[in-house]
Amino acid sequence: MTRKFVSSTCVLAILCASLQPSVALEYPGTETRPILSDEEVSKYTEKNYFSDWEPEEIVIPAYPHYLVSAGESIQEVVNQAINENGPESRIYIKIEAGHYMETVYVKSEIPLTIYGDPDNPEDVHIMSTISAAATAEEYQNIVNENGARYKEGDSAWELYNYCASRDGNIGTDCSPVVWVENENFQLAGVTVHNGATDAQAVALRTGADKIHLMNNRFLGLQDTLGLGIVTRDITKVERVLVHMCYIKGEIDYVYGGAVAVFNMVTFNTGSLKESGSKIVFAPDTPAGRSFGFLVINSNITGDATYIGSNRISLARSWDRGIKSADLYVPGESPNGQLVIRDSNIDDVINIEAPYAAAATSKRPFSTDIKQDRDLDDNTHNRLWEYNNSGQGSPK
Repeated sequence: MTRKFVSSTCVLAILCASLQPSVALEYPGTETRPILSDEEVSKYTEKNYFSDWEPEEIVIPAYPHYLVSAGESIQEVVNQAINENGPESRIYIKIEAGHYMETVYVKSEIPLTIYGDPDNPEDVHIMSTISAAATAEEYQNIVNENGARYKEGDSAWELYNYCASRDGNIGTDCSPVVWVENENFQLAGVTVHNGATDAQAVALRTGADKIHLMNNRFLGLQDTLGLGIVTRDITKVERVLVHMCYIKGEIDYVYGGAVAVFNMVTFNTGSLKESGSKIVFAPDTPAGRSFGFLVINSNITGDATYIGSNRISLARSWDRGIKSADLYVPGESPNGQLVIRDSNIDDVINIEAPYAAAATSKRPFSTDIKQDRDLDDNTHNRLWEYNNSGQGSPK
């Protein structure tokens, strides 16, 4: 007997979207809030983003190949599964309800499915508190105390050693609680939480193609979910489906260079810090790539602090590696691509100016509202909307 994942959390997001009045700013929008036409939006579909990849459903078997019980180490079981199997078939690892205070690194050619409770992802809580500001020594003590969890020869050793060997602060890319470099990886029914609040702190980071995340909760403050945050090689596509999930953060909490589709996802801006910018998306799509992030059938909201505040920015481009606006080179520098369509936006967004200046370079937001515009023109930002509803939608 098998089970398919169904999410009550994210079904609610779709109900919210359907109940909102569908009054929207018409094409082409304004210079601060551009809107796509019916013709333009026709190319921004999951099928076009994923090309020849058709994500398979996450179907849970009656009996997993491996079981992680409360009090055991997820990483230890992942290592065992990788050591005992080849890449010929998918391996299923079930995590039983419990609080797992550890990091989990997955690097393998074996397609893995790691899953918890399909109906209660909050019951399987994977957590660590590690930020970009940690030193290599602090990182080692948090992630691999007494050298017990990551050992030379393990599949995850390369990832751990990459960070443990750094000089100075470890940086954002070494802060994830769950780190996935595993093509065809699936994660379902769990909560991944980074509790650090002093700097960037990633809950989940991906660096591989064909990743399916379903019915999960990702919690953090800054840079909660990093998708495709390693490579800038345009020939290496890292595709991710985020389906029926809940993502919480405050600053650039969904970011990266992957080709990612978010379908039936709730994005909730929290209020751990009262001051500072509040920004949902920060894609750093390579300039030569047409597709970055696609948000569809989803819900963009905030906690009680932000309802009615109009304080939150929808997005900004992450101009990774570009230190100032005058060093930005259109067509060469990263130019984050994002389309938000057919979704609900609550009364939390800065309606008149929802897009902020780019991260790192501080390049001001600019758009093109000409009737014959080129949506791949990198002299402009590639941040667009279509057919959204709710009190924070374009009016």
